Amino acid sequence: MSNFRKPLQHMYVVVFISGLAGHAQAVEQTPFTQWDRSSAMAAVRSVDIDSAVREIGGISTLSDADGTLGRLRALQDRGDWPLPAREAALFRFTQSLAELPRAAVATEVMRHLTTFQAQTLVPHEDHGDGLIPLFNIRGAATGVENGWQRTEFSTLATIQIETNPEAMLRDFIESDNPNLRTGYQDALRHSKVADVIVVKEIAVRRLGEAPALSSLVATTAIITGDIDAIQVLLVSGQGAGLSSTLVQLDKQLPLSETLALLEFAIDQAPAGNTALAIAAWWPRLRHEPRTRDLMMGLLGDPSLGANAALALAQNPDVQTIKDLQDAADGDSPSARRAKMALI
Repeated sequence: MSNFRKPLQHMYVVVFISGLAGHAQAVEQTPFTQWDRSSAMAAVRSVDIDSAVREIGGISTLSDADGTLGRLRALQDRGDWPLPAREAALFRFTQSLAELPRAAVATEVMRHLTTFQAQTLVPHEDHGDGLIPLFNIRGAATGVENGWQRTEFSTLATIQIETNPEAMLRDFIESDNPNLRTGYQDALRHSKVADVIVVKEIAVRRLGEAPALSSLVATTAIITGDIDAIQVLLVSGQGAGLSSTLVQLDKQLPLSETLALLEFAIDQAPAGNTALAIAAWWPRLRHEPRTRDLMMGLLGDPSLGANAALALAQNPDVQTIKDLQDAADGDSPSARRAKMALI
């Protein structure tokens, strides 16, 4: 097991013995310990994590900040449990808070968890030289907080959708809080269709001046089954979120409708938006002969030819390879891009 190459100031390089029996005992005490993943998980399984979570407290006691913090610290310092087991219990406890209302959990408890410094580090699965927390308690606490915010914003939006949709859209446009935008879309999914139609019509009308509405237009269009609104999105949508919005649309629409929308985008949408649609929708459409023909026809297009070649190059089937081989004859832009797709 490798040591830290550049220890932080006031930290010591520590050598650990792998395996459950030793629980990776340190030569000197440090703020963190490096484990291999399998030994750490064996340490977790050596004790009853669920009992520790129950001992911290339920909904009737978590609002008691001092009592809950005391039980959390007692678990953190529990000498008869290996470190990974203690952090696993804290992680599971933190996740369990998502099922409770915000008011049930003391602010001090959440502050403690959102600033918690995990000590059990394991090699990154993709980058072995890097170390990451095995149990990211801080991240779990942030996720709980995000969930609470999302619910609160959804409650607010539910009222606005019925009473003041213009204000709801104004808040959506002006906020850069992803929890607000997600919460507002959650509210739409649980609203009456008549109210959603009102929001959709306002959002479509304002999309050109407010690209942030792209994801909301998509949500309302799916709820109401309004393909015309999605076409407006393809023509006028903008912003960093448009790509993910198109991916989400693909998950919700029948294959035939997605294909028809791709044909519309190629014919009428700006090249940039069409390129995003190709990237988002090609993985599901690539086995459709009509889609393959569309991409083959775009190889010579100065704006979209490279996007078409990139799509055709992704796990091509036998027929796609044959079509590309036939198109690769010569030195035209289309032929050069066909050759590029075959590499």
